[in-house]
Amino acid sequence: MADLRQGGCLCGAARYEINLDGHQTGNCHCTDCQKNSGGPFMTFTSVPEGQLRWISRPEGEARASDKAVRRFCAKCGTPLTWDGGKGNNNNVSTGSLDDPSGLEISYEIFTDSRWATIPPLAGARQYKRDSAGT
Repeated sequence: MADLRQGGCLCGAARYEINLDGHQTGNCHCTDCQKNSGGPFMTFTSVPEGQLRWISRPEGEARASDKAVRRFCAKCGTPLTWDGGKGNNNNVSTGSLDDPSGLEISYEIFTDSRWATIPPLAGARQYKRDSAGT
């Protein structure tokens, strides 16, 4: 049975449904995510292509680099997705899920820019750059 959940932005203008079958959840410590979140890292949940369906699509889109498009709610500013254009995964901001219970963080990426006061998460795979090790 599919693990279907919903999520969205703070004001409710952008909403989605996601099938969490085969998901991976991890923390990204890159400086782009630090700036985008205003915090030390962002937590993303990735699912295979086709497992994310927009109920009401966010109007905001931004590129901070050539790597990805970030989608956010233009009304309240909530960061919602990171799309690297690879066509393999949908990446949602885990904090935008209505119910993130049971999602374990299995990896941390870009740990070379982790804040010194944030220790590695016990049990999570650690990557200095991205999960491919680059």
